[in-house]
Amino acid sequence: MKMSLESFFNPKSILILGASGSPGKFGNQILKNIIEIGYTGKVFLVHPDRDNILGFPAFKTVKDIPEVPETAIVALSSDLVVGAVEELARSGVKNIILQSSGFSECDGWGKKKEETLTRIAKENNLRLIGPNTIGLIDYTHRFATTLTPVRNFEAGEVSFIGQSGGLSGGLGWWQPNDLRFNKIVHLGNTCDVSEGELLRFFAQDPSTRVITAYFRRVTDEIVDVIREVSHQKPIILHCPEERREQLVRAGAICASLYTEIFELAKIFILSPKPKGNRVAIVGPSSGAIDLAVRSLEKNGLKIADLSPNTVKILKEKVLNERAKTVNPVDYWPPSRLDGVEVGNKHKVAVEALLEDENVDAILLVLELMKEIEFDIEKAFKEAAEKRLKPIVAACIQIENDCYGRVVSGLYKLRIPVFTEVERAVKATGALVRFYTRLQKDI
Repeated sequence: MKMSLESFFNPKSILILGASGSPGKFGNQILKNIIEIGYTGKVFLVHPDRDNILGFPAFKTVKDIPEVPETAIVALSSDLVVGAVEELARSGVKNIILQSSGFSECDGWGKKKEETLTRIAKENNLRLIGPNTIGLIDYTHRFATTLTPVRNFEAGEVSFIGQSGGLSGGLGWWQPNDLRFNKIVHLGNTCDVSEGELLRFFAQDPSTRVITAYFRRVTDEIVDVIREVSHQKPIILHCPEERREQLVRAGAICASLYTEIFELAKIFILSPKPKGNRVAIVGPSSGAIDLAVRSLEKNGLKIADLSPNTVKILKEKVLNERAKTVNPVDYWPPSRLDGVEVGNKHKVAVEALLEDENVDAILLVLELMKEIEFDIEKAFKEAAEKRLKPIVAACIQIENDCYGRVVSGLYKLRIPVFTEVERAVKATGALVRFYTRLQKDI
């Protein structure tokens, strides 16, 4: 019988086999992570020569521990792992994270040892993550087992499943575009717990709003489970070309680049739910605006037909008399190179578009040199706080001296930022498609 995976992420007590007091060793890093992230459960260690390591009690053998820990972490050499798992099974431990390498990823003998672990798990009703896993992190419950450093980041709402130890572990100390994570898991060789099970678990996890993943190999199980749960939460992954069509049909949101996974996740976390696919574009450059317009159709979006009242406001207060369109809102040229005037044009345009029932999302194409830089927070604060519809920014050309201030201001307002117009449009399209599909399911 399959059990919940909750005990891997929020155990009340843990046992570590392979803990070390020597800085730089993996068994030492696990302990440091547990301390630094602020884990509050009980920690027991097994060590033949130490009574205490970094303040945690150490016992000679597993049977010397005064209670059965909820979860065990094994970081021993591979030749000791099978015996350790058998001993843990006899002691009553039901959840084991195998962070040792030297199994099916290495050779035939390693594969046989891994098959033995799978058999032991089935015979004893154990759940195993690994072997050859770098570990997992749960920022909500302040628990981490990874072999690489984990910073004490605030918990977010994005969870990640990885088939790469390096990419998974890196998210313990790297926050792409200040994105905050909730749970991060590297499953290693998946001798027991699989990617499909984890997808189902995250789909039911109340602290996870967006599921992200990097799969080097996409199994039929992964495709089937995505089809099963993709109507519950966005599932964003780097899609191998040979499986892309299958994954899209199943409901996955496909990223073309690894870092794009997190760009797409960001728009789901920061944006309110769109009602439809009608977009208004605000910007100063016919070229950059054209890039956006060309990208709309293939991403399922279209230019919004503005209401008469919005057209009146834009013509009177934003557009110059030679403007050829009202949407896109190409305000160039202003009467002079002045940040106050340019900022006011953006403010008026965005607030008018926000109130227009014919507009479902607003795309800001920001091109700013020092002479026309304006106070981003002042211009967009009122509109952003209403959260009536997604406002998405593409910072295509911003002078270096201005860039940090502009991006910081946008993030403070929870406006997602992209460095390419096409990527901003793609992310907006993904957001719209997910909620359109969700509405159809309802």
